[in-house]
Formats: sequence, C-alpha cells, structure tokens
Amino acid sequence: MRIASFQFVQRNLEYISGHTIKANDQLGQMSSGKRVEHASDDPVAANGILNYKQELRKIEQYRNNIDLANNRLSREEVGLTSGEIIAQQVKEIMLKANNPAITQQERNAFIAELDSHIDEMLDIANSTDEFGQAIFGGYQTDSAPFTRELDGSVTYSGDSGQREAQISDNVKVAINHDGELVFGGVPNPRGDFTVDYQLGGGARETSVTVESAKITDRGSFTDAHPYNIKFVESTPPEPGKVSYTITDGNGNVTPAAPGVLPYQPGAKMTVDGVDIVIKGDAKAGDEIQLSANASSGRGQNEVGVFDILNRAKAWLESDGHNPSGQGEISDILSELDAMGSHFTRVRADTGNRMNRLDNQLNTHIEMDLTLNKLRGGMEDLDYAKAAGEFSQTMVALQASQTMFGKMQSMSLFNYI
Repeated sequence: MRIASFQFVQRNLEYISGHTIKANDQLGQMSSGKRVEHASDDPVAANGILNYKQELRKIEQYRNNIDLANNRLSREEVGLTSGEIIAQQVKEIMLKANNPAITQQERNAFIAELDSHIDEMLDIANSTDEFGQAIFGGYQTDSAPFTRELDGSVTYSGDSGQREAQISDNVKVAINHDGELVFGGVPNPRGDFTVDYQLGGGARETSVTVESAKITDRGSFTDAHPYNIKFVESTPPEPGKVSYTITDGNGNVTPAAPGVLPYQPGAKMTVDGVDIVIKGDAKAGDEIQLSANASSGRGQNEVGVFDILNRAKAWLESDGHNPSGQGEISDILSELDAMGSHFTRVRADTGNRMNRLDNQLNTHIEMDLTLNKLRGGMEDLDYAKAAGEFSQTMVALQASQTMFGKMQSMSLFNYI
C-alpha cells in the first residue's frame, strides 16, 4: 500500500499532538492535585464527587448554625448564672436586714443595694446576642422586652416564641428561653396563692406563716379568691386557743358559725377545693388573705422575678419587725430560694441543649472526614501513579518526535 507524504506527515503530527495534549493534561492534574477536574475526565466519578461536595456544603452550614446556637445559648447561660448569684445576694441582704437593731442609715444602704440588684436583673433580662437581638424576647428580638415603670414594676412586651436552629437534616434545637418563662415562671413556693398578712401586735412564740395553699380538688374549685382567713375567739372560750373562719370572694363563710373550727398549727384547712396549712402562734384578730393575680381556674402557681424583688424592697422600706412583717419575710425568703432554683433549672436545660449541639457537631466532624476521604479517593490524584504515566507519555512523545524527524529527512536519493 502506498502512503503519500502528506498522509505520513499528517498522521505523525496528530500522534505528536495527541501525546502533547496528554502530557499537558497530566501536568495540569499534577499541578492541581486533582484527577477529575472536568466531568469529561470521568463522568461517573464526577457525579459522585458532586454529591459528596453537596453533602459537605450542608454539613458546613449545619456547623455554622451550631456555632451560632452555641454563642446564643452561652450568653443565656451567663445571664442565668448571674441571676442565681443575684437571688443569693438579695437573700443575704434580707437576712441581714431582719434585725430589729439595724439603724435607718443601714436600712437605706440595704435598699440602695437591692435597687442596684433590680437594675442588674433588668439588664440581664434585656441582654442581647452578638447581632443586637434580645435573648429573652421570644420572637420579638428587635427591642428590649422588659421595661421598668415609674412605680417600679416591670412589664414584659415580648412573647413566648422559641427560636430554633437547624443543626442536621431532621434535628432542630431551641436557642432561647422566652422572658415570660425565665422571669415570670418562678414556681410559687406556697402552691397556688400569694399571701397577705394582717396580724396584730404583741409578742409571739413563733411567727405565723402560710406553709402551703394548694388547689387539691379541681372539680370543686370555683376560683372564688381572695380567701380571707380570720382568727377568732373559740366558742366556748379556751385560754390560749383560737378558731378560724374562711370567707371567699363571693362572701361565703366557712363555717357559718364562727368560733367552732379550732386552729391547730400545721393542720390542714380546706375551702373551695383548696388545702391550706398555717403554722405559728396565731391570735384572735389576726387575718390572712390568699389571692391570685388572675381568675384562671388554676390559681397563681407561678410568681415573677421582679415581683419578688420589688416585694423584698417594699419590706425593707417598711417596718418589717412585727408579726405581719415576719410572716411576709418568711415568704420572701422562700420565693428567693425558689427564684435561684428556677434559674438553675433553666440553666440546666440550656446546658442540655449545648450538650446536644456538641454531640451533633462531633457527628458532623466525623461525617466530614468520611465524606472528604471518599471524595478524595475519586477526585484526588495519585502522584506516584501520575508521575509514572507522565514519564511514559514523555518517552513516547520524544520517541515519536525523533522518529518523525528522521523519517522526514529520508529520501531515495540517499540510496542512489
């Protein structure tokens, strides 16, 4: 078969060009470290690599969400820890102030210190995250959720919304506790009602306090508060003995005949489905009122942080060294303990959420390593193998170039 000179040259040039392109591609792979740079390099592998990269991008986004959630929960945890400390410090103030020997100057100093703690607590309640969003405002994050009024009371303008962060395909974690829960949900240590003491003067062996006032029979409970407990002389009179009557908000009196229900410290009294336990040395003429802040059918089983602090301040501003004041400070101290325990419980829940974030982060880190290893196996270049293949390509290229040069210079005239 005859081969024209043009065909001979064309075929050799194509062969040299092909090896040159192959060598350049191999150099490009060695430079980038990637075996598959374009889908055409290996379509099957390219599809797998794309899927792995999409999963890795999702994991990166979830890890960013976890970092953001951790930051917010960490700030909340710091605030709750400070709340626990303030509750303990206020309790110490009240214990020091419950001393008849203190002077008015000392009392004023305690009032100023307590007022400072109220400001601290308000600052905690209005704390913000790194983006300036209110931590305890629920979904209302653009403004301070708590406002102190002229009369000293604190109002909440946030809501009960709970924001969540997506930390995995099917996992979300709440990143806040709303202010209504944190600063308005302290369990009432008395049960379901708050107490107002109106006790007479005179020395007593023990202070009169309401140990508990709980709704135990929801079926018969009519929410007819306030319940006024009045201590009267027993019928017939007995030295050192008193009886009681209970009048509900509708004017119903139990019992109808006063003086026939003897008062026994620590014994249970029952009215309108409510069990009441009172301890201490009660005297005829003493009155105790049990009330709730709303007619909700469930009493008042929660009290507010700022209500507790303002009640403590009001006690300091009045003369609490009397039977009524001693009953009230017993309640205040119990509420301060309940406040500290409440902050601890919320902080524990915050810690549980942070642990969950850490566990999910570890899962993402392990999955990230696994996916990168699988992706690398498809995409990354085996340098030893690539170097060998490049050497072979260069040898073939050089040989073809040399042979082409020699064959091109050959002529029959060389042999004539």
